[in-house]
This record gives sequence, structure tokens and C-alpha cells, in this order.
Amino acid sequence: MPLPRPRHQHPERRLTPDLADNTRALAWARAERDNLLACLDQATVTGQHARVIALTAATASLLRHDGPWTSAITRHVAAVQAARHLGDQLAQANALTDLGDVRRLTGDYRAAAQALEQALGIARDIADQLGQANALHDLGIVRLVTGDYRAAAQALEQALSIARDIGNRLGQGNALQTLGDVRLVTGDYRAAAQALEQALSIARDIGNRLGQGNALQTLGMVRRLTGDYRAAAQAHEQALSIARDIGNRLGQGSALQTLGMVRRLTGDYRAAVQALEQALSIARDIGDRLGQANALNTLGSVRRLTGDYPAAEQALEQALNLTRDIGNRGGEAEILNETGELYRVRGDPGRAANYHRQALALSREIASLRDEACALAGLGRCVLALGRTSDAAENLRQARDIFQRIGAAEATDVAAELDGLSGPGPTA
Repeated sequence: MPLPRPRHQHPERRLTPDLADNTRALAWARAERDNLLACLDQATVTGQHARVIALTAATASLLRHDGPWTSAITRHVAAVQAARHLGDQLAQANALTDLGDVRRLTGDYRAAAQALEQALGIARDIADQLGQANALHDLGIVRLVTGDYRAAAQALEQALSIARDIGNRLGQGNALQTLGDVRLVTGDYRAAAQALEQALSIARDIGNRLGQGNALQTLGMVRRLTGDYRAAAQAHEQALSIARDIGNRLGQGSALQTLGMVRRLTGDYRAAVQALEQALSIARDIGDRLGQANALNTLGSVRRLTGDYPAAEQALEQALNLTRDIGNRGGEAEILNETGELYRVRGDPGRAANYHRQALALSREIASLRDEACALAGLGRCVLALGRTSDAAENLRQARDIFQRIGAAEATDVAAELDGLSGPGPTA
């Protein structure tokens, strides 16, 4: 909201910045970034603990938007220490939540969870319901990206309940949006769409453009996975437009990456590569290792489809190393399946089958139905190439049943493959 003008100040000599909305506030903060951070550094060096806490909280959104996130971590750690020095538990919990959020963005999920659990414990001790909801929401995201979907849903449902109890519509929208993410990866596309549409409605009602972009982004993923590519592209393009308008580079990278996936599925490989290379560049600039892995995985898929197998192999190897390094188990299963596809089309079904078996075991461990179905379908194609027709039919049948159950677009293609099998043949 606008800052009050001093009573006797003339309009042409206005001393305060025009911070009428988030866009103007962010633009001002970016213009004054060096000065703001210099003030923060001076306060840190001179032991002005209260100012360290206040200035770090004030610049948290700027650092999250623009990075570098490694610098943000250093500053949030200093804020935590300052709050401890003053014995200010509320400030300590808030700083720990900000720290956990940025650690998660850099892919350090273990440290993120530790910070957020500390924040949650303090918030409960001091009966800070808003702080509890914020910490639970961010913990839910960490559980999501590490493949613990049940724990993610539990944390997010608790966050949603608290947000509703205290009438915090922003918190409700955020929790619903991330619950939509969980429902998406567990294959419950109908529940995902319902949660995301509620989140989008709330975001529009309260004028939260970041929330609108996030909800549209995941809704686009639901549309893509259920085969509505036109609606998916529209949702991602809207999300990208919002992210650009508000200067959200993380959102831009995510929207570009998923737009690349849609372009790949519709056969527009040139546009797919352009979007994915932009997404990869942004992810590298801001230190988004998860974003890098996602972009590289989809780039690997496009390279495979265009016959550039060495480039595909290189991209997928980088993506797999990143996901394993940061502990993104859902992403690891997806990349293992894509790598299996690559080796199958290269004429090595035995090696391909090994990748699909790894993906199958991992997807079952984390209860990712879509990844499980993709692994079964890939394994079926591999064993068919090895002459084991009855095993192939069984794998494809299981894959078809899962795809049909979750309403995935792949159900039709896998059913057609099954119909194309003339009957059980010799089994090796």
C-alpha cells in the first residue's frame, strides 16, 4: 500500500517511493538493491541485530525473485543468528522459514526440512498460527519434491486448515495450489484440478498475481497429462505472461519448461528447444537445480525424437545426476524412464529394460502411479523387442490399466499397442 505522505510535503518534492502495488515495490527494490544490501551488510558487521532481522525480511522477496540464492542463504542465516541473540522467537521462526524456503530452492532438501521443522516447533511453542501454516506449507513442498507424497499431503492439509481457521485467504490459496501439485504427481488429476481451480479463484479474488501464475502453471500440467494440449499451452502461456509481468524468474523458467513439453508432444520440436533452452538458462542464472534437471530431461526427450541420440544421452545423464544429487525422487523416476526409451530406440532393449526396472521400483516406492505406468509400458516394449510377447502383453496391460484409472492421455496408445499384439508368443 502507498506510504503516507508527510503533512507539509509538496507533491513535486516527494521523498518516499511510490509503492502502490507489488510491481512498483519490486521495481523500486531492484533499483535500490545495492543500497539495500549495503545497509544490511553494514548492520550485520556492526551487530545491529534488530536491523539485520528487519532488513533481511524486507529483502527476502527480492532475493527469492532474483537470486543468487546462495547469497540469500547467507543473509537468512545471519538473520536467524540475530534473532537468537535478541531472544526474539517470532523473528527466529520467520527467518528459519525463509531460510528453509531458499535452501529448498537450491535443492538442499535435508537442510530445508531441518530449518522448517525448527520454525514449526518455535511457532507452535509461541502459538503463532500464521507461522505454523507457513512452515507447514513449505515443509509440504519439501516432502513433495523428495517423493514423500503422503507426508506432503498431511502437512499441506494442516496448513490449509490453519489458514481457514484464521481467515488467511493467501495461505489458503497457497496450500490448495501445492495440494494440487501433490494430487497431480500421485495421478489424481480430478482432485488436482479441483484444488487448483479453487486456488486460482482465491488468487484472482485477492489480486495475488503470483498465486494466479502458480495455479495456472500446474493446471496446464493437468491439461497436458490428460491430453488437452491446446488448453495446456494456453494455461502455460498465461502463467509465463504473469511471471514476466511481475518479474518472477523462477515462474518464467517453470512455464517455459512446461511449454517446451507441450511443444514436444505436438511435434513442434524447434519451438520446444527454444523454450527449453531459455528455461535452462534462467534456472542456471538463479541457481535452480531442480529447474535445470527438468529442462535437461525434456531437452533429452526432444533430442531423442529428432534423432540426436548423443545429445539426448548427454542431457539425460546431466539431469539424472542433478536429481540424484538433490534427492528429487519423482524426477529421478521420470528421467530413468526417458533414458530407457532412449536406449530402446537406439537398439539396446536389454539396457533399456534395466532403466525401466529401476524406474518401476522407485515409482512404486514413492507411490507415483504415472511413473509406474510409464515404466511398465517401457518395460513391455523392451521385452517385446527381446521376443517375450506374453511378458510384454502383461506389462502393457498393467500400464494401460493404470493410465486408464488416472485418466492419462497415454491410455489410448498403450491400448492400441496391446490390440496390435497377435497373441502370446514364446516366453524366454
